[in-house]
Parts: sequence; C-alpha cells; structure tokens
Amino acid sequence: MKKHYLGVAIISLLTSYGAQADNLSDAFKNGTVSGDLNLFYKGIDNRSSTDSGYGTGFLGLKYETAPLNGLQMGLALRHGSELDEDNPGDSDEGVGTLVTEAYLSYRGDGFGAVLGRQAVDLEWVGDYHEAVTLTSDMLPATELTAGYSRSLAVADEDDLRHSFTDIGDNGAWFLDAKVSPAEGLVLNPYYIHVNDIFDGLGLKADFEHASGLGLTAHYAASDVEVAGEADGAILHLELRGTMGGLALAAGYIDTDRQCGVGHLDDLGENINPLEDGNQVYVADAQTWYLGAEYSIGHATLGLIVGHSDYAGNSEEREINLALGYDLADIAENLSVNLVYADIDADANSDDYEKLTLMLSYGF
Repeated sequence: MKKHYLGVAIISLLTSYGAQADNLSDAFKNGTVSGDLNLFYKGIDNRSSTDSGYGTGFLGLKYETAPLNGLQMGLALRHGSELDEDNPGDSDEGVGTLVTEAYLSYRGDGFGAVLGRQAVDLEWVGDYHEAVTLTSDMLPATELTAGYSRSLAVADEDDLRHSFTDIGDNGAWFLDAKVSPAEGLVLNPYYIHVNDIFDGLGLKADFEHASGLGLTAHYAASDVEVAGEADGAILHLELRGTMGGLALAAGYIDTDRQCGVGHLDDLGENINPLEDGNQVYVADAQTWYLGAEYSIGHATLGLIVGHSDYAGNSEEREINLALGYDLADIAENLSVNLVYADIDADANSDDYEKLTLMLSYGF
C-alpha cells in the first residue's frame, strides 16, 4: 500500500522504441512530452501534540527525444506549490522544484546504458540517482543491471527534496540480476557497495502460479563498516493470492537484533508494505501484516493491518485504508486516491492518524 509515484524503471531501456528519427533535428521535433498534474492534501492528527496539514499543487513534466541510432536524451522535473497550510512550515516537505532526470541513454541489441540523473527501481536502490547504469538481456532468461551512483533524491508529493544528496564520499556500486529458471519463478540476487559504510548482499525469490497464488522469500545482509555499528540483516516472507477481483496477502518481516537492516535502506527500499511502518527496519523488529484489495468497477478498496514488535519489548500497530477511483468517465487518465493510516504505539506521544488525498491527471 505504500505510495510510489516513481516513473520509468531502468529496465524499460530493454523494451521496444517508437519511431526512429533520421537526424538530430527530427529526434528533437518528434520527441514526446508526458507528465502529471496533482492536487494533494495531507493531514496529521497528533494525539498529544500539534496537528498539521497542508495542500499543494504538484506538477511532473518530462520530455524525451525520439531515438536516433539508439540514442535518446531526457529531461524531467517535479514541482510542488503550496495552496494552504495549517501551520507555518507544514507544507515545506512538499514544496519546491527538483530536476529529477537529465540523461543520455543508448540501447542496442540486448544492451542499454544511461548516463545522468535517472529513475532507478532495484532492490534497495530506488527513487532518483545521478548515476551510470548498464543493462543487458543477452544471457538466456536473465536481465542484468549494473551501475554506479554518486547521489540520490526523492521527489514524492509529501517528500520533495530540493537537491540530490551525495552518497558517502565515493558513491555506491550495485549489481542486480533477475533470472527466470522456470515459468512463474524469478530469482533476484544482488550486491551493493558503499565505500566505508556497508556492503549489502541479498537474494529474492518470487513465484507466481497460474492459479493466482504467489510467494516471496527474500533475505539480505549488510556488512557494516561504520565504527561502533553492528552488521544488519532482514528476512521477508509473503504469501498472496487472487480470487476474481479480490487480492489477499499475508507476510512476515524480521530484522537483525542489534542493527536492524544496517544501512541497507540508505539508497531506497521497497519491502515495507505499510503507509508509514515506522518500526519495520529498526533493530530486533518482527512485523506481521495482513492485506486485502478488492476491485469493483472503477473503484479499488484496500486494507492492510500491521503489527511490529521491536527492541525493548515495544510494539506499534498500524491500520491502512485506501480507496482509489478511476474517473475516466469524466476525463481519460484522471483518478482520485485516498489513504488513511492509524498508528497506535506503546508511547501515547507517538500515536497519530494520517490522511492523504490526491486528485491526479496524467498526460
């Protein structure tokens, strides 16, 4: 249920292109413009402190040239403007402008490369990176991604960074493979290195049966090089299934007793299933969750319940309710999404309720 407004993943370089340009002029003239316009609201009801809330107008805009001899250029930005806020500073997290993508890409037969600011969607490497990435599908039933990133940024409606942040002193190296040895089965081994901070190694297995039954088993460990910090680890298991318009899921997440995930989430994450899940990655955390999603007509209803038991015998419970509605009858690519989260912690000062509402139009 966690929101991800990120655009194109790096592996899209291996998909087919549209019409090829004959020269540089045609490449620019026949380029494509895409984007999204959003009206966004976020409100937080803190049970023991000041409430907060704000509304923003949010614009995402991207231009990409038509391919010329396998080469393309792309430029994208995301901008948020304050419409209203309950208290001074409430809207700061969603206001500003960030150039999220500015890249040169190349794709040949079974090979792709991107240089510059780009969207990345890998295990523990996500959001936007100033990077060079190489992709290949030349090996049988295998997709490889390798790269180096020197800095990263997030550009969500409720987390819009104003600039890219350096990754340590020397950036990060990563290698990711997706292997399909049998129908419905994908094995995803990966490696991440951030000099003087950590080395991460993991393996994720996803199985999807034609009946609608699915299973995920994922384990990762980090060798932490920061003085005074222990190594980290995480285990994630999930069982899911679909019946008509109903999708069900049950999962378990367990972290290392001393250091939680040990810096694995420094470059991005996509395991936490909850809207907030504040304690999912902390030390000695065991998180159970149950989720359901039902689609009927233009509407999608979602419910997820999570419980985290973490260091010091502390507990946090979270309930998420989501409603999405496709407004295609009014305008194509128009939708509205509502998410409600109730977080109940052992310490009353950490209890709160959160509501986000977004009206979105894509073009």
